[in-house]
Amino acid sequence: MAFPEVILRSQIIKDYWGKLEKCFPQSQIFIIDENKNLIGFMNAIPLFYDLPLTELPDEGWDWLMKKGIKDFENNLMPNTLGGLQIIVTKEYQGKGYSKLLISRGKQLKEILGLKNFIIPIRPILKHKYPKEKMKDYMNLRENGEIFDPWIRTHIKSGAEIIKVCTNSMNVTGDINFWEQLLYKKIFHSGTYEIKGALNLVSIEIENNYGEYKEENIWVYYP
Repeated sequence: MAFPEVILRSQIIKDYWGKLEKCFPQSQIFIIDENKNLIGFMNAIPLFYDLPLTELPDEGWDWLMKKGIKDFENNLMPNTLGGLQIIVTKEYQGKGYSKLLISRGKQLKEILGLKNFIIPIRPILKHKYPKEKMKDYMNLRENGEIFDPWIRTHIKSGAEIIKVCTNSMNVTGDINFWEQLLYKKIFHSGTYEIKGALNLVSIEIENNYGEYKEENIWVYYP
């Protein structure tokens, strides 16, 4: 996984990620070069969803991961493909492989006979602006184009933005937990910046508690 350390501490990842390839080997997409070196991959998960896309939950990525596994365990027939992660190895970045993986995801949706392809995307430069709300960040422009390259890639690949999911990845813990991630002692309640995080962590000293709510953006491919 290419998530920052704070996300890797997620209880959802601990509980469900290990089941992904076991339950859904057919929806993990890999691209290799002529020497069988890994170029990139997409992790995706089928699930059942029958409400309007505008009602997709604020618990975006966490919900998607949990829902797909639970549906599988309950033998619920999927009708939707959810994208969890797209990774291109460093030496192949900037060569169009992200768009190729997105295209393969759209093809997989058709192959599996599913209705929708949805992704709670994680803009790649948002961690540099953790104090900014996603609803404002996603609309930033530079030279007439969408500022964030990952949002831009999805739009150019045919995605349509549904909405922000405000608690897409959730991580909680006591003060000691957060001191380990912040690499410093915490003496005051308030908000703190953490490496790789898209939003700030809220700390409550009096309750020995901290919570990270990460905003992502729900997009879908018609």
